Amino acid sequence: MILMKKLLIVLLLLISACSSTTESSNAELPTITTGAFPIAWLSSELSAGCATVNDLTPAGGDVHDLELTPSQTASVVDADLVITATGFQSALDDAVANTSAPVLDLMTIVNPISGHSHDHDHGHSHESESGHSHESESGHSHEMDADGSKKSEILDPHFWLDPNRMIVAAAAIRDELSKLSDECRDNALENFANLEASLIQLDMDYQNGLRQCSSNTLVVSHEAFGYLGDVYELEQIAVTGLDPESEPSAARITEIINLAKEQKVSAVFTESSANPAVADILANELKVGVLPLNPIELKPASLDYLGEMQENLRNLIKGLDCK
Repeated sequence: MILMKKLLIVLLLLISACSSTTESSNAELPTITTGAFPIAWLSSELSAGCATVNDLTPAGGDVHDLELTPSQTASVVDADLVITATGFQSALDDAVANTSAPVLDLMTIVNPISGHSHDHDHGHSHESESGHSHESESGHSHEMDADGSKKSEILDPHFWLDPNRMIVAAAAIRDELSKLSDECRDNALENFANLEASLIQLDMDYQNGLRQCSSNTLVVSHEAFGYLGDVYELEQIAVTGLDPESEPSAARITEIINLAKEQKVSAVFTESSANPAVADILANELKVGVLPLNPIELKPASLDYLGEMQENLRNLIKGLDCK
């Protein structure tokens, strides 16, 4: 009986020691903090367990209007590496200003394209007496929608919808990971080759799938798909600008219907977070179907980034009537 007790004590001590070692090992891992799923996915794929990756936007959260808790702000300040897409999440941009950690801003390296935000102008004209439009003091140009909304030109953060730009982002993350530890350097170098091959294949799938389509115009919920247009020669007609929370006016919906009829669109694309009533109105007026198209801003329920991109491609092929 005494022998059994001694063996039990030894076993418990061994388990405790192993647990302490594991906890200590986890605690010593460098931390990478970001605010968007595609960036977190890239970081996780490249690091392969050599670092703890924190995605500040919870599943089902509001990625555009992210609000950080005190503990999340601390995770930015204390991170070993922060990866951002400046202009996408203002709360993260503000927190980054208070960290001494290395910050990788992917918007500085992926050759971003321009998008638009829509600000209601209350009917006031922004043209000079000579009829020319002004530029704002920040350098953003302004156009007017049919409803009098002012469109401010800003950079589009949704670069991850272009596999080629994802390769550029992955290479930059690989280089930063290499500075964190020897393990991260080895993991990142090895995993980058596999990731690059997967993204090259994804790009080829899109090129082949969208090569011959009856339509090249996307009617979408918000202006998140400009990179698809930039790479695969598609045009997007967006209900709202880069901020999906803004509500379209009746004049804007009428404008979209007229443009879509001119372009002979064959589907309306929507996303799970968008108001389904707007897509239904457009589809009924245009006499076409409604298909999902995911901007992949949040972690998907089941698929990973590559799976969601393939699902998007299947819906694009169907909605654009591609052969």
